[in-house]
Amino acid sequence: MSLEWKENGKTLRGPSWGELVAQATSLLGFQDPDLARVRGTDLQILEYFKQKHAGQTAKLTNWLSRLDPPDSAIVRSTIHDELAKLDRCKLFYTTNFDNFIERAFDLHKRAHKVVAVEAQMGLAQSGCEIVKFHGDLDHPDQIVLTESDYEARLSLSTALDHRLRADLLGRVVLFIGYSFRDPNVSYLFRLFTDEFWEKRGSLPGDRAYIIVPDPSDFEYELFEARRIRVIPVRTSNITLDVAAILEEMRG
Repeated sequence: MSLEWKENGKTLRGPSWGELVAQATSLLGFQDPDLARVRGTDLQILEYFKQKHAGQTAKLTNWLSRLDPPDSAIVRSTIHDELAKLDRCKLFYTTNFDNFIERAFDLHKRAHKVVAVEAQMGLAQSGCEIVKFHGDLDHPDQIVLTESDYEARLSLSTALDHRLRADLLGRVVLFIGYSFRDPNVSYLFRLFTDEFWEKRGSLPGDRAYIIVPDPSDFEYELFEARRIRVIPVRTSNITLDVAAILEEMRG
């Protein structure tokens, strides 16, 4: 769900995970992000960044907060537009730190509540909820970013972990823009497949779907082992294909 906009004659884009890691390597003094990746994984690079900056990731979160697209760019985003129109969907989870989804809902005048910490749970609210599963820029101390952050979340003991476990029961899930490389979510789905979804009395049929560009047997096998059905889209036309799927969901 990348965004593009013009600023001072330059074309800017909403940050991807790869761009975030590249920014970290740049701040660490690497000339080429790939040179850092020879040394370790993305999460280890971010862990190294945190250690080199006295246990803080503020320089990265500040960089993220400066990537602030105008409303016109969000309005033009076909996928954000379709998400806002999914009236029958009342619950959205995102591992992104930015506020682009919330802004899209605001611009489409769709009532919503953001949930990033426990204090935001359980309040009466009309409309839908947007759960920031890995934190957001308004709560930088809650952001799941580095290797140690992910390892801490693998205990599945935080308020948001318990919330996700509850929300998965009795629901069917659609993953968009996700490759299952977030280890805590992948692990959680493995637990649900083994402990709940194969048991008598669980919901019948497919429990989750994932949109994958030009999937191979690799993706089909790994996802279907977790009872996640792959929905293929074309790499050359991802945005329009995903938008068409969301429009079809609206019936």
